[in-house]
Amino acid sequence: MKPADPNDVIAFARELCAFPTGVVADGNERLLGRLARELPFSVTRHPSGASYNGWVVPSNWRVERATISRDGKVLFDGTAHPLGVGMYSKSFSGRLDFEDLKKKVVTNPDVPDAYMFHSVWQIRSWAADWRLCVPYRIFSAMGPGEYDVDLRTSYSPGEMPVAVYDHAGRDPRAIVFHTNICHPTQANDGFCAVAALVRLFQELAGRKTFYTYRLVLAPEHIGSVMYCRDLGRSGLERIVSAVFMEMPGNRAPLAVTSTFLGGQPIDRVFAEATRGLKRGVRRANWRQGCGNDETVWEAPGHEVPCVEVTRAEHFNYPYREYHSSADNADLMDPEMVGETLDVLRQAIEILESDARPLRRFDGLICLSNPEYDLYMERHDPTIDKGLTDEDEKWGHLLDSLLRYFDGSKTVLEIALAHDLPFTRLLRYLKRFEEKGLIELRFAPIERNPITPQPA
Repeated sequence: MKPADPNDVIAFARELCAFPTGVVADGNERLLGRLARELPFSVTRHPSGASYNGWVVPSNWRVERATISRDGKVLFDGTAHPLGVGMYSKSFSGRLDFEDLKKKVVTNPDVPDAYMFHSVWQIRSWAADWRLCVPYRIFSAMGPGEYDVDLRTSYSPGEMPVAVYDHAGRDPRAIVFHTNICHPTQANDGFCAVAALVRLFQELAGRKTFYTYRLVLAPEHIGSVMYCRDLGRSGLERIVSAVFMEMPGNRAPLAVTSTFLGGQPIDRVFAEATRGLKRGVRRANWRQGCGNDETVWEAPGHEVPCVEVTRAEHFNYPYREYHSSADNADLMDPEMVGETLDVLRQAIEILESDARPLRRFDGLICLSNPEYDLYMERHDPTIDKGLTDEDEKWGHLLDSLLRYFDGSKTVLEIALAHDLPFTRLLRYLKRFEEKGLIELRFAPIERNPITPQPA
């Protein structure tokens, strides 16, 4: 399948944003129905009240009425938008003066026409109070006085879905790609990531791969917590790495956050996959990026090395429209979506082709001999060879390259050590293989042992 058109990804995300989703929500089944037209997902449903390690699947929550009135005139109707009421707010009816009302209003002058996404009670349902998410342009017109609030919500048993699709490889070892589906109406922090990953996995269809690639779509934290619980130890031991991806379309530089331990194979893969991006790349240590479900994958007893790939202007301020109704498909930039997809594609190419070079000779090879024709020129103070700094890097590589043929390093590790592009280095080393000097032996990622509970 040809690479996805970023504009198609954005159009797909626009469709997905129309479903009023949540951890447990009426719109979830419609979302799953739409996704099923793209890939044959398997779906696990977790009932309200199911719990693990203190995480509790909430009830299905609905808003029936949500108005602020003054002198009999309705000034705000929270049912006009899915984000108009703080998620899982309780009912309230009464009169408040403006100072007390302010304490119950969520608004943001930086996005004056937007409804803010108040989401914390989706995963802390026991702590729910009530909030109304009023666009600042409306709220700023209010002032001292008394206001009537009429908020009626209801709760009923429901189910939280987790959707999974596997592209089966030759080996059961799995690489997980994961994003969330519980941010209603929001494109960048949500459904553009879903759309991009679905298209990425469609591109994999029909391709023979070594690894099994798994796409997991789940409500934030609580969904992946339940998913990992149900995998059990044997299922988790099959997963050698994970990638949490979100926010692919705003114009901030791509940000890659390392695994907990750092220096893991998946860290190296994304260090190389993000080489040479136009807007650069922001690299961060563990949990110093935006932060999301990587804490679940890396949790003790799971310990799946997980990187986060996103776009963020700042750790606590990813972009102006974050967690608001202004985070819609119009915000998505096709160039940025395309770049994010290219990085993920490159990561898969590296995963599928990294190898250890193993020598089939002893002694020093005269690489410049026409029999081999493998020499790369270096600077010479007496001869102007017209070489660049990049040429000098390749020349310096040759001082060490033959020793690397002991199999101690992979092609990717050598490329990163010498700041050289992986793809070009692999192509160069294949010439050594063609000459019978080395064998390139595929280097699969080994699973880090899961630590046992202390005795």
